[in-house]
Amino acid sequence: MRLTVFGATGRVGHTLVHDALGQGHEVTAYVRDPRRLGLKHARLHVKKGSLEDGTSVAEAIRGAEVVVSAIGARDATHTVTVVTEATRAIVTAMKLENVQRLVTVGAAGLLPHPAGGLAGEHGLPPFLRHAFEDHRDAFHVLQESSLDWVVVCPPVMPSGVKTGKYRTAVESLPSGGRQVYAEDVADFTLKVATGSEHHRIRMGIVGD
Repeated sequence: MRLTVFGATGRVGHTLVHDALGQGHEVTAYVRDPRRLGLKHARLHVKKGSLEDGTSVAEAIRGAEVVVSAIGARDATHTVTVVTEATRAIVTAMKLENVQRLVTVGAAGLLPHPAGGLAGEHGLPPFLRHAFEDHRDAFHVLQESSLDWVVVCPPVMPSGVKTGKYRTAVESLPSGGRQVYAEDVADFTLKVATGSEHHRIRMGIVGD
């Protein structure tokens, strides 16, 4: 399968690219600094560019069967719009290139709350507020698009090892879990991206 990956130098994105290549997929990684990727492979195509350059974003997406975005803000101690702006640019380019499938990595706060609305709108710690608002606005961009999207929604996401031991749930966070390794999030995100089971839905994930 041909994948285009945004956020390929981050914790989830880098692991996903590595694993996708290992599984025989063809990957285009769109990055600002190719040196940070640190991967070389015959089926890996590295395209340098910024998300403000709509032409380059569209070129990176051209010919892809699925697009994956693992973009996140590095510093969310203040108001940020990184994820929202990235999602908007990617959606625009996908429509231009007639690519329909988009899988993104969001946050557990995007999952529905039993009382209504999103989980992140109910009792979210202040230090997570800016990041949640960015992901929330990006989610609205997806909802308003006509794309076939899926949002993978992890809670706390430390780096560690790929255990392969995690639980997922449709439109909810599996009970009993408070974190999941970034490597396992990458594993599940790749499965969603290359599979055909989930469509226009949020998927919660926690470590087992």
